[in-house]
Amino acid sequence: MRSFVTSLVYLLFVVPCVLAAQKFQKVKAAKPNFLLFFIDDIGWGDLGANWEPNKDVTPNLNKLSESGIRFTDFHAGASVCGPSRAALLTGRLGLRNGVNHNFNPRSVGGLPLNETTLPEVLKGNGYNTGMIGKWHLGITKAYHPCSRGFNYYYGLPYSNDMCVDCDAYNHPQCKKCPKQSGITNDQAIECGNYDTALPLYENYDIIEQPANLVELGDRYVEKATLFIQQAKNKTQPFFLYVATAHTHVPLAYAKRFHNSTSHDTRYSDTLHELDDMIGRIMTSLKDNGLYDNTITWFTGDNGPWSVKCQYGGSPGPFLGTWQYNKFGGGSTAKATTWEAGHREPTFVVWPGVIKPNTISNALTSALDIFPTMLSLAGVGLPPYKEYDGKDIRGLLTGEYKDGHRVLFHPNSGSIEPGKIEALRYGPYKLYWSTGGIQPSCHYKFAPLLFHNPPMVFDLSKDSAESFPLTTESYPNLNEIISEATKLREDLLDNIKKDNTSVADYTKSSSVLPCCDPTQYYCRCNHI
Repeated sequence: MRSFVTSLVYLLFVVPCVLAAQKFQKVKAAKPNFLLFFIDDIGWGDLGANWEPNKDVTPNLNKLSESGIRFTDFHAGASVCGPSRAALLTGRLGLRNGVNHNFNPRSVGGLPLNETTLPEVLKGNGYNTGMIGKWHLGITKAYHPCSRGFNYYYGLPYSNDMCVDCDAYNHPQCKKCPKQSGITNDQAIECGNYDTALPLYENYDIIEQPANLVELGDRYVEKATLFIQQAKNKTQPFFLYVATAHTHVPLAYAKRFHNSTSHDTRYSDTLHELDDMIGRIMTSLKDNGLYDNTITWFTGDNGPWSVKCQYGGSPGPFLGTWQYNKFGGGSTAKATTWEAGHREPTFVVWPGVIKPNTISNALTSALDIFPTMLSLAGVGLPPYKEYDGKDIRGLLTGEYKDGHRVLFHPNSGSIEPGKIEALRYGPYKLYWSTGGIQPSCHYKFAPLLFHNPPMVFDLSKDSAESFPLTTESYPNLNEIISEATKLREDLLDNIKKDNTSVADYTKSSSVLPCCDPTQYYCRCNHI
């Protein structure tokens, strides 16, 4: 009887555990695929899993976030497009990689060529690399995605708030791209850039100009699905970087998403299409048998663009209330170091490895994606450079729970871009300057203020950043300021000794993307 019971116990409990362990080891042993979603201008509160009012707008994202680990305190490497993307793809702050403000359609340079990108390292270690979406790190051939590590590229070279034909929503409402030479640039420009029509690239070729933003979401899904289908037949792992135009203005989406949520706003329609796009890409992963060994990482480049009013996203509880109360306005989101400018909705899914329904409050950053993905791929960091991100593999797998002790937030607006005048130190947020960057909705400004000593908030008790700490309420405030100031000084000393880069921000009309110079505004369609 004892032998029978022992055998029964073995069959019922031991064997399944051994098989599960073997499956787990098999998933970990193979080089994982990477699918990285980088969403434009998305607010922390746009993800329904973070913020109850948007539950019905992002059903696919909510469900997907429950399949892995959702980070509540995850931050972009900067709070505007270009610097944030450079930080993501290098693991280095703008003071190191040289990208401290955006490039535009006339920019000669881009992300400095002596900076090593994530796709370059992965490609050199056997990965098939693809990118779909917004690049914003240079438009000339040397700086093109296919010259910076991607085997395949389909997308926009910079932001979508340029010269387009389609009906789209912006504040102020932008005029469409002129179709006849009788309309001059001066008459056309209200917002964005009207030097040339917005181009859509496939690899090095412009295939449509101006790009059709209404159809862009479906096209991105089509190209991502094709990349995944082709990956199924390859023996090498893949890295697919999907950097959407959603939810950057002008808002545009397929007609079937108009009034598709209970919110009945153009922003919620755009967000709903984004949710559908990602849902369809994830279905393709599953249909092609690649889901189990793919690490899916979802995050954003910066917070919502508050000056766009109803066409901007939700910051959730991160309101920057101190500035609103004091001046009645001034942006506290995109382009600022206020919390909504860089705190991003973020989750990571890896079936069989990351425990579902995990919520992490660890202080983490998009800067961590570079070292973490390389670690998971079994690749070391490129030498002779310092990195601001850290390998958080153990945080993903549950081996430990702590993130960064300190995180630096660079200026990303017009005031000394790249300079470190805000940082996180544990639960404390310190500001050496505020305001003077962008207006809030309805163009209300806050003046530039310098704070000496720095203004400090305790985010664990005041997520809205309403009440600066005082020595009366926090007797150890001066100690916090002293320690954080020393950490900032140490960072700047380290950067001085590092192998840093300088970006070329010179401009020339000769580099403007143009599909057909014989056509007004370079119009063409080769799709």
